[in-house]
Amino acid sequence: MKKPDCILSERAPPASDRPPLPRGGGRGAGTILVATDLSAHAARAELRAAMLAQSLGAAKLALLHVVPQLPLEALTHLLERTPLETEQRLIDAASDALTARAQRLSEQFGIARFAPAHAGEPPFPPPSGRGRGERSLSSQTIIRIGRPHIEIADMAETLDADLIVVGGYGADLVREWFLGATAEKVLSTSRRPVLVVKQEPRAPYQRVLAPTDFSPAAACALDWAQAIAGNASIITIAHVYEAPYESTLRYASVENEIVERYQLTTRQQAEDALNAFLASRRAAGPDFHQRLLHGHPAAGIRELTEEMQPDLIVMGKHGQTEIEELLLGSVTRHVLSETRCDMLVAHEPPETETSAS
Repeated sequence: MKKPDCILSERAPPASDRPPLPRGGGRGAGTILVATDLSAHAARAELRAAMLAQSLGAAKLALLHVVPQLPLEALTHLLERTPLETEQRLIDAASDALTARAQRLSEQFGIARFAPAHAGEPPFPPPSGRGRGERSLSSQTIIRIGRPHIEIADMAETLDADLIVVGGYGADLVREWFLGATAEKVLSTSRRPVLVVKQEPRAPYQRVLAPTDFSPAAACALDWAQAIAGNASIITIAHVYEAPYESTLRYASVENEIVERYQLTTRQQAEDALNAFLASRRAAGPDFHQRLLHGHPAAGIRELTEEMQPDLIVMGKHGQTEIEELLLGSVTRHVLSETRCDMLVAHEPPETETSAS
């Protein structure tokens, strides 16, 4: 069988060498859920998800398509069919398209496939009686009806997915503009790590930028950066710090010497915090490039992105207030909308949130 020549698939390393998924239950275990609207842009997310599932040693790759409720209601009147007939027609068309995409991934990456799961059916059959040493990647297509971001988040919980992968652009740009991007809504709705794929996947990630604020969410994001990047990649850890009272001091006409001393103290504190954050990870083996910038976090990250041209940005998300949670978090939202590379957002671990409350 001839493989497509548009991309080199990632070869799965031996089971003993595979890095565990950061939130998984062990090596070779885990589920990656990729949501697709069957557009050309979504095909990028599907391909990247398959590459990561293979390189990370995941056990399951689920391809989910959600038939939106709004078009279903409109098409019922347009096609002059009963709601059930319209629903079945849309499900059949989506199932055929999704199956074709899953088949291409299966042929390219050697993925075993389960029968499709339609609306109302449970995803993935119970595990077979394979031996404990036999681990292979299997996939399944899943069709649901409803609001895409709600169904994606719900399916991630049903599958206990370790990672959600979505495309950065939708099939209907006008509807996306009015209703908000599905990717952003998934990030706001789900507590699972989410990878937003914007670029055509042509190779494993090589240049990874991991901005950090030293929070548990940022630590979780760095876990993902290390798992995804592997030994051949360059991971740059960046911290953008602000001197909170600098403008106030200047407004009060405080001497420049005092302001400069305050700036140096603030920078030293930021540098010490960054070194402490990375100390245990460096002791475990890997090294990182470090960058320290002064300014607003979103602007600093954008500046670094333009300079580095990373393949992937990995960030933690942890809203401090209900409003910040609702708005995805101002820094995360700015970086997501203002950069062109792929972006993975990890949430604060549940146990950390529990202990903090």
